[in-house]
Amino acid sequence: MFVSLRRVIGLGWQNLARDGGIAVANIFIMMIPILLATSLFFIKDISAFLVSTLREKADISVYFNDSANEDDILKLQSTISQIQGVQKVDYVSKDNAFDAFSNRHQADPTLMEALQQVNGNPFLASLTVRAADSDQYNTVEKLLSNDQYKGMVNKVNYSEKKDVITKIFSLTDQVTRIGVILFAILGVISTLVTFNTVRLAIINRREEIEVQRLVGASAWFVRGQFLVEGLTFGVLAAAFCLMIAALVCWYASPSLGVLIPGVNLWVNFMASVWSLIGIQLGIGAFLGITSGLFATNKYLKI
Repeated sequence: MFVSLRRVIGLGWQNLARDGGIAVANIFIMMIPILLATSLFFIKDISAFLVSTLREKADISVYFNDSANEDDILKLQSTISQIQGVQKVDYVSKDNAFDAFSNRHQADPTLMEALQQVNGNPFLASLTVRAADSDQYNTVEKLLSNDQYKGMVNKVNYSEKKDVITKIFSLTDQVTRIGVILFAILGVISTLVTFNTVRLAIINRREEIEVQRLVGASAWFVRGQFLVEGLTFGVLAAAFCLMIAALVCWYASPSLGVLIPGVNLWVNFMASVWSLIGIQLGIGAFLGITSGLFATNKYLKI
């Protein structure tokens, strides 16, 4: 058994060395789906960050009357936080709202002068509510419409922001859906290209396969050579793709960080390098082995 296995591996490496230019072409063709998966691996993180950033803008504010007790507001904050789908509820006191406005507009002398002329603090305490889906905001609004909160709630700006919130969630859902569809289409195309390329390489040696079968070689002995060859193609393609990914992340990270603050490709690469290696090796091995299996079946039926 071990002798046969050693012979199969030896013939596989011998075929690989003999193929020359065809072997190099197979490796580069196999890099296409691996690079595609690698790109989508990072695009997924970037798109998730952009979707998250965009959805952070889809929030509503609940403003309270000056007579509202802070303890009651904090209790309401806890109640809203327990609603399924509500991700975050932040409390902003009157003083915090005043300080935030002052810091944000300190370069505008007109606004600052107008603020000084106002007697006291004109801002209201508020809760900022962020939910995972636009439907949760309807639930929050219904809760706040209860009689027990009418004396403390001054205003809820959901009706003003409803159209914008709906559009944001619709846009982010479409982005996610389009990404999945593109991944599926490009994945199928690149996989078919890889299968056909490996198949063409095996067709060139169909007479050799037929001769081996005629002299008594088992189907798995013949097939094993091409499995070793295909697996080697996949591993080499994955290695090259990993190096390309590392270089791209290293050089593109500063520029992308300026364009999209908060995204660091190199940090993401280093944090997920082992997952990425597993994905690349898995795709390379799968394509190399399965394409070898399918392509040899026709010539093994003797």
